[in-house]
Parts: sequence; structure tokens; C-alpha cells
Amino acid sequence: MLKAKLVIWDLDDTLWSGTLAEGDQLEPFENRVRFIKDLNERGVVNSICSKNNFELARSTLEGFGLWDEFVFAEIQMEAKGQIVKQIIEDMQLRAPDVIFIDDNTSNLNEVKFFNEGIQAIDANDPDLDSQLEEWIDSLKPGKSRVGEYRQLEAKRAAKTASGLDNRAFLETCNIRVVLVRRSDNLPFAGRIEELINRTNQMNFTKSRVPEGSMPEFLINPRNDSFAVFVWDDFGFYGLVGFACVSWKKLVHLTYSCRIMNMGVEQAVGRILQEAFPELELPHEMFDASWVRFVDPSDISFKEKLAQESTPVEPVPLRIMANCQSGALAHYLGVQGISWDNWPRIFKLDEMLSKPDELARMSTYVYGVFNDYDDRFWSEPPTTATYEKAIDALINKVVEYDAEIIAVLPSQNFDAELPYGVTPERFVAFNDAWRLRATQTPEVVKVVEVDPFLTEKTHDPRHFTPDVLREVSLAARPMITKIQI
Repeated sequence: MLKAKLVIWDLDDTLWSGTLAEGDQLEPFENRVRFIKDLNERGVVNSICSKNNFELARSTLEGFGLWDEFVFAEIQMEAKGQIVKQIIEDMQLRAPDVIFIDDNTSNLNEVKFFNEGIQAIDANDPDLDSQLEEWIDSLKPGKSRVGEYRQLEAKRAAKTASGLDNRAFLETCNIRVVLVRRSDNLPFAGRIEELINRTNQMNFTKSRVPEGSMPEFLINPRNDSFAVFVWDDFGFYGLVGFACVSWKKLVHLTYSCRIMNMGVEQAVGRILQEAFPELELPHEMFDASWVRFVDPSDISFKEKLAQESTPVEPVPLRIMANCQSGALAHYLGVQGISWDNWPRIFKLDEMLSKPDELARMSTYVYGVFNDYDDRFWSEPPTTATYEKAIDALINKVVEYDAEIIAVLPSQNFDAELPYGVTPERFVAFNDAWRLRATQTPEVVKVVEVDPFLTEKTHDPRHFTPDVLREVSLAARPMITKIQI
């Protein structure tokens, strides 16, 4: 079966019957017109390489309502081998990912000579249309990439007009990058999966993933993932890169070819090496100081992202469990909720100094185990201090006419861990929550982790995905303030 990211079409006797330059009465091949539109709708783009007068060919295609279906169209009276090679390079693709269709055997052979691995197909092949039909039927409906390649066209034209070399031109482009980490990537799981499984040229780890597996992968706290979003003065490229380090090993590193030669992989590589000094990157490194990193909370990024995605109605429910919040949110199965993700986390200590900064919600699911750790306090908490803080939190929940579901960790562990993590503290702090759940059951509810543990825990602050799934299932029926 055919497979490609780009189809390059000849015109005369390929897309239509007749020869434009000879003044023939041209008749488009309706099947192929439909194929071009269907391919665009499924994320495969179309281009043109034709020996014709550019203006005449363009006006003819406009008359057929087809001109806007093509990108990087090359219509000129020159040999096709090098022109096709240039189209592929300008679109930052590989020849094996391209199909070239022409009715002239000499053109086909020349294009194959200059573009090793390209799929060159005779337009007169009686099986061509059925092969294209079968291929298109096998493709899933997806996002058209025509607009994305229009950005590359505009950038190529600007670079040519500037007369600058590549580095000097890039310094004028105002390239910005946002890195979204860990469970914050859950909304983009489908795009990440597509990027990993579709990319060849810039998939540096050569990895592939099973269909539908990315949400579970992204919520695993062992997987430190980075989704790479890019834009510049020519447009928003969207999510065009993904990297993940697990147990100090690089398991994914892949980029869309649309950001090739922009220095993005080098700039991101520097961030990865700063976070994981022992990491060896499988691509060339150089200074890409023209790339500027922007925080994911930046309003311009959020606006661009909103234009690219279908808005989800926000639900007044917040998960507050540090790096395990995303897993609880995923297993809770509610669209539009918010969840914490390091370093954007709730700290109980802050309820003593700035309780009004707690965002108003109807329901809070709170993994209390993080605040059993000294590192989340200005001073190590005594039981009295802790109870004062949770009372401040509960008062704010009452003020908001809300409810709070506290996830209580196991207190059945022997060893004393650093940062005040002791069985005695866990017993005392858990008991404080149990008491308040008894006193105000309509406001405070608890989920005990112990029933879901299959063995004694060594670190009561962290749980397996199976345990987090069970916790979410137990919390779900306790939610009464919102409809889920």
C-alpha cells in the first residue's frame, strides 16, 4: 500500500486531460481532484512540478478551484529532477516520504535519479487510482497541514528576499519555545502519539508507541516528559517536538521536520542536559541563542493554543496532589478540571499566611501526603501547626460552599524517611483529617489509601498507577457539588 507525507503532481495528462500550452480543452480527472482534497483533509499535503507557464497554470487551477489545495508549487520550463529535490528540501522532508506522479517516463526516471527512494508512479498506470483510493481509505481523518506549509513558504520567500545566511535570518525570526512538562501534557496525548509514530527523519530515538498508550505513559511520575511548542513571526507551529527521560535514559526524542534547521532541537537539548547532566543527545549540538523560551503560563502562548484546539468547558474541580495530580485527574475521567503539577502546586503552609489565594472551586481533591513532608513548609510543622493549617483550609472551603476530599496515605511503614516523614507524624496528621470528616461530613470526606495497597509501602508519599486509579474511583461518588 502507498504511504507518504507529500504527493507531487504533474499537470498535463496527469491531473487533467490535454496539454495547457497547446490550448487544448482541459478536463480535470475528477477522481484525482477528489483524491487531492481527501489527502489534504487527512494530513497528507500536495504539491506540483510541471513544465508550464506559471501564470497560465495558476489561473487554470484557480478556475478549477484547486490552486489553494497545493503548497510549494513549482511550475517552470526546467528539468524536473532537481526541482523535485528542491521541493522536498524546502518542505524539510525525505524523498522516501514522497510520491511523484507524472505521465512521462523520462521525467519519472530523472526524478528517481536525483531523489533516491522517492516513489515515482506513472500517471497512466491503470491501477493508480485504485491504489490511491485504497491508501486514502486507510488514512484516519486528521488535521490539514496545508496552513503549516504555507508558513514555510512565507519563510522561504522572506529568507530569499533578505539575502541573509541561515543563522542571521533566524536571528530576525523571533523564535519562541514553550516546554510543557509531565502530566500537563495529558490534553496533547493524541498529538504526541501521532508525532512519535509518524516522524521518521527527526525521530532520534527511533521509538514507536502503541495506539492509545500515551495518557498512561504521561501520568507515570517516572517519565519526565517535555512537549515542545514553537512559534515565530511567521506563525504558530504547534506541538512539534517531544522528549522524555525515564530512569536517566532518553526514551523519546522526536521533532516535526517543519522546524528543521531552526535550532530548536539544540536549544531544547541544552535544557535537557541542564536537567540531566549525564544525558548524551543523539544529534549535533551548537549554540542556538536566537531561540527564546517562554513560560507555559504566558498569555500569548495560551491564546495561540486556544486557537488550535477545541475549547473545553471548565469544571470547578481541582486536584491537589503535586506530581501525582495528573494521574488522579486522568483516572477521574472528568474533562475541564484543573490539576497541580510541579512546581505549580498547592502548599498547606500557605493557608496560614495567604488563604485568600486559594482559587475558588466547588470541589477539591487533596492528596494530603505532600504536606506531611517538611520541604513544603517554612518551618517543620508540629501537630498543632498542622491542625491550624487544615482548619484554615476547611474554613475557606466552607466560605466557598465547596467540599474537600482528602486522600490519606498509609501510616503502615516502619522506616523513618528524611524530611520528617515518620509513622508517628502520619498517624497524627491522618487522625486530624478523620476527626474533621466526622465533625463536618458534608464538607470534609476522606479516601484511605491503605485498602488499595497490596503490600507494605516503603514510601507513603508515592503510589503506583493502579493505586491512584482505585483512589480516583473511590473519590468519584463522593463528589456532590458538581455534576460529573
